[in-house]
Amino acid sequence: MTVDEWAAAKRKFPVGSQVAGTVERVAGFGIFVAVEGLDPFGVVADVAGMHKDAADDAVVIWPEVGESVTGVVVEHMENNGKVKIHLT
Repeated sequence: MTVDEWAAAKRKFPVGSQVAGTVERVAGFGIFVAVEGLDPFGVVADVAGMHKDAADDAVVIWPEVGESVTGVVVEHMENNGKVKIHLT
């Protein structure tokens, strides 16, 4: 990815903006989400922003691969060219 492509991605998806996408992969540290306009840059959903089960606040509900999700951009990760979101 070029510097110009990364700059354009940050302008299109500024911190605080809403995004929608599809879960591509689930990892122990986060969830990779495909968002139109950010491929191949990538979006990582931070697990700290995951929903809790209403019956047991200690249980985190993870979305499944292929599931549609929405989130809020919380960070542009300059070191790896990814956008971090918290799922909503």
